[in-house]
Amino acid sequence: MRVFFYFMQKIHHWFSLQELIDLVEYSSPVFRVSSIQESYVFCLNITKMHYENFPVASLCIPQHIRKYTAAIYSFSRIADDIADEGSLEIDVEKQLYYLQMMENHITICFSQQYTGDNPLWIALQDMFCQTKISLAPFLQLLKAFKQDCVFTQPKSMEDVYDYCAHSANPVGDIILQLHKNKNETTIELSNYICTGLQLANFLQDIYIDKINGRTYIPKDFLNGVSLHTDDIISDEVFNHAFDMMYMKTKELFDKGSHLICHLDSFRLRCEIALIIEGGNAILEITRAHRKVLLSQKISLSVHRILVTACKALIRVLRSYT
Repeated sequence: MRVFFYFMQKIHHWFSLQELIDLVEYSSPVFRVSSIQESYVFCLNITKMHYENFPVASLCIPQHIRKYTAAIYSFSRIADDIADEGSLEIDVEKQLYYLQMMENHITICFSQQYTGDNPLWIALQDMFCQTKISLAPFLQLLKAFKQDCVFTQPKSMEDVYDYCAHSANPVGDIILQLHKNKNETTIELSNYICTGLQLANFLQDIYIDKINGRTYIPKDFLNGVSLHTDDIISDEVFNHAFDMMYMKTKELFDKGSHLICHLDSFRLRCEIALIIEGGNAILEITRAHRKVLLSQKISLSVHRILVTACKALIRVLRSYT
């Protein structure tokens, strides 16, 4: 119950640095729970605390696995925020230390040897036990978060794709495993979608990444310029870089869109359709507002979200024809 009341107070706010650290620790004096059910309630509430362009533990996901999706998202969200917490005065060594701690603890959970009271690890241990999902994609995600801590601007798209192979593609791998729909075809198509969504987020977050000292657009698209430095970039160079990223992202979404036809579950088809249409919507809104991307982050309006949902439904219905 203490977790429930805590979230009623915190639901509109993200965690402080100390709270994030507490969630990484083996035992949690602030968030400790006494049951598996409470741990999943905790994770489900985390999914409501953070803006995302894609559905998280939505009604498209069957109820019996929705809680597992929430646990997976909570793990990724907490790790991602630790890797991004420069604004909360945590140095790189500490970031890497806590991410390594997360790797140690999730490995313990996978081995079914966790005995603490931290809701994150309790939920993940139960998730591994009930779903038989492999550990590898979680370790790949942590590798990407560690890369963020010691970030260097990619030189080429090959560097970007390599980063996405760890930062984005494992999420699709986990979702396919969760729905028992992973095979050579679905994982290949899933990788296209996940990489495309990551590239779309790079374009959407240019301003935020600039503040955090990162430029995910490769140097060869920017004539060697880094957006997070004092380098002066001409409109011509920026527009060229944007157009190249846009083209690559659009191509990935087009290739991955065939995934829907290879999925057994209607609900999973809906979930993936929402992700594809959400990615396309972000892509189009960033193109329409490219002039302000260096000074602000652009998000989807309620109207555009509703339009995206309608397009997703149409995409699903067409997948059966």
